[in-house]
Amino acid sequence: MAVHATVAVAPREFLLGRALAVAGDARIELECAVPLGDEFAPYLTVSADDPKTVCDLVAAEPSVYQLEPLQRGDDEWLVRVRWTGPRSPVLTALRDADAVCVEAVATRGTWHLTLRFDSHEQLTDCYHRCLDRDIRLSVERVQEGEALRPSESRALTSAQREALATAFDAGYFAVPRGVTLAELADRLGISDTAASQRLRRALQNLLADTLEADARDLA
Repeated sequence: MAVHATVAVAPREFLLGRALAVAGDARIELECAVPLGDEFAPYLTVSADDPKTVCDLVAAEPSVYQLEPLQRGDDEWLVRVRWTGPRSPVLTALRDADAVCVEAVATRGTWHLTLRFDSHEQLTDCYHRCLDRDIRLSVERVQEGEALRPSESRALTSAQREALATAFDAGYFAVPRGVTLAELADRLGISDTAASQRLRRALQNLLADTLEADARDLA
């Protein structure tokens, strides 16, 4: 049976070390895609109160030689990245151990990788390969079968937290509602569409954290 491990890795040993050091509560995710060429991880999703500033930090990374925004939102951007230079030590170790990276999410200055292995022995081999190369991995979770990915537990950005708090205080979630979406958007200083999207993302993240906590309690 497949074994999944969630590990924490320092940015300096993986990707975007400088950008993540000053990115605040931004969230950066490598887009999962089937590689049809030699390029690694060409897409990133950046979620933050100010995605442009975070993307500018990413573009200034020594390992990045081109960044192209493909989709811009108020608090989330999808960007295409072209990398330069050698692969990180972590990627080399994962490749040599035949590991599969199911997901990679950076939050609060740390990368959280969900890795899939064919067996516990393969996981152990990968761990020791990293130790031999002075790569520090912090194992957060190991389980057989399907893995709980980092994206299923997403911290709220400050903008999402503000939107939820403002909506709650104004009675937006009450029955009947105390304010309309348009009135709530005016209070937040954003468009109706942006307010709706921000609330949906915030509720999705909040529910993911709550349901994950419930699952751990029942395990």
